[in-house]
Amino acid sequence: RAYDAQLKKLDDKQNSLTERLDALNKKKIEVANVNGNVDATDEDFVEVNAGGTVITCKRSTLTQLKGTRLEALFSGLWDKKLQRDGSGR
Repeated sequence: RAYDAQLKKLDDKQNSLTERLDALNKKKIEVANVNGNVDATDEDFVEVNAGGTVITCKRSTLTQLKGTRLEALFSGLWDKKLQRDGSGR
């Protein structure tokens, strides 16, 4: 009985977490639709003006370390909000 009760508790918790994750993923897509590029892929080439030096690399290079500021900036979610130089980089 105690085992079944604990198992039900864990199942309920898992369902709750799954619902929260689904809600967060939905919100992420909404944010990308408003502020970013929903078609962004890891294979995109990105030009970055770093102090006057233009660097071109794949988006995957800038986003490979998950949870970092670079990943957040270049994930595509915020493309419309990023500061650009005169050439749009």
